[in-house]
Amino acid sequence: MNDTTVTRPDNSLDAEADPTPENQLEPERVEPGFLVDALALLPEKTILDEARLAGVFGVTPRTVRRMVDRFELPPSVPLAGRSVWLAGRVLAYLDSKAREAEDEAGRNARKLQKLTS
Repeated sequence: MNDTTVTRPDNSLDAEADPTPENQLEPERVEPGFLVDALALLPEKTILDEARLAGVFGVTPRTVRRMVDRFELPPSVPLAGRSVWLAGRVLAYLDSKAREAEDEAGRNARKLQKLTS
């Protein structure tokens, strides 16, 4: 944090705040079982680099790369020599993966039902 004094909308002062936009996406470490909603709160066209996406999920950038390798996240888009993602596309990818898992669970339940009938 820098030592800049920031005036809040209620005219109170915050000497600890850092008003730079890049630090507004800095999430706290995610505790196990904690609801991750930071990604859903971002505008759809927000561009996230590897470090920011890692921060959203509370993991390291290396883990983000591993998640891509395991198809848990969509592939990145190269931009200025960096790996980046659009927030909306990450959410759409996760949504499609959730639908696939739900469909598979339904198929497995029907198979189990046939076996036990």
